[in-house]
Amino acid sequence: MKFVYRYQILLIWALLFIRLPDGRATEVHPPPEDWFFSCSLNFPLAIQPNPNTIYIPFKLVGRLIAVEAQADSINGTFILDTGAERLLLNSNHYQERQVEQFVSIGNTGTVKSVSNRWVDSLYWDNLTFSNVRANIVDLTHIEQKKHIRLVGIIGYNVFKDFEIFIDFQSQQVVLTRLDKDGYRLDPEAIWESPYDSMDFKLVRHLIMIEAEVQGRKLKFNVDSGAEVNLLDRKVKRKVLDDFEIIRRVKMVGVGQNEIEVLAGVLHNVTYGNQSDESMRTLITNLLEMCTTFGTRIDGVVGYEFLSSRRTLINYKRKKLFFFQQQRP
Repeated sequence: MKFVYRYQILLIWALLFIRLPDGRATEVHPPPEDWFFSCSLNFPLAIQPNPNTIYIPFKLVGRLIAVEAQADSINGTFILDTGAERLLLNSNHYQERQVEQFVSIGNTGTVKSVSNRWVDSLYWDNLTFSNVRANIVDLTHIEQKKHIRLVGIIGYNVFKDFEIFIDFQSQQVVLTRLDKDGYRLDPEAIWESPYDSMDFKLVRHLIMIEAEVQGRKLKFNVDSGAEVNLLDRKVKRKVLDDFEIIRRVKMVGVGQNEIEVLAGVLHNVTYGNQSDESMRTLITNLLEMCTTFGTRIDGVVGYEFLSSRRTLINYKRKKLFFFQQQRP
């Protein structure tokens, strides 16, 4: 199977906010309560059959999930990113008072000048998320590369109390509210039964699953903001035997930093009962990410993993559920 990499690869990464005294990162500290911007969020194109469930259409911008939403008085395109820790708002559209500037660590290095503020409301159709913490980041480079008006990125802190069903076949996301034990308040939200499930570990906001290549156990992060999979360059040589190198490409992330990486295809990946014969993958250095989150991360799976499946994520029960493809 041959894949052509014509363009720079864009990956949106989970952001960890740390203060840099004297210009260097020393320790990771939880951000103070007053660092954040609070808002309400709604989704104008969604269908809400009852107060606990909404059905949200999405379109693909490249290989990213894009939805229409409104944060306070500003509406437009938001990217749905399970790898982002919280709601991120584009400083190009939110140019109000600055609070304090921080540096954020991403998969391509540091993100310069991150403002932390509160906004009033985030609207997702009739479902309103009030007092949602948000960070203001410069996302202009994503707008330019994707040719869209990008208002923000919707991350973990928005949907952590919901099941999130990502259905690429129908190009629809279903959010349904959960009780304290992780079960649906709306039992009719999803009428189908899954054919398979998989446990995952939640490392802060990262979904971590176990995978296997050539008999070697790997730990992968599931991230809907990754257009192409990532594989750490320090994995065992036997794993790399199943990696087919195609070319070198440039990767760019939220921090607007570019790095050159090896692009190719990773073959014969299994995760429990699930498997993928081949997936577009970049070889890069994930050491900084592992250090930041204090865990081993051998790779990241995004669009290549999710687009071939109808996947439901339950953060409270720490499970992924998989549903059969619907007949045309």
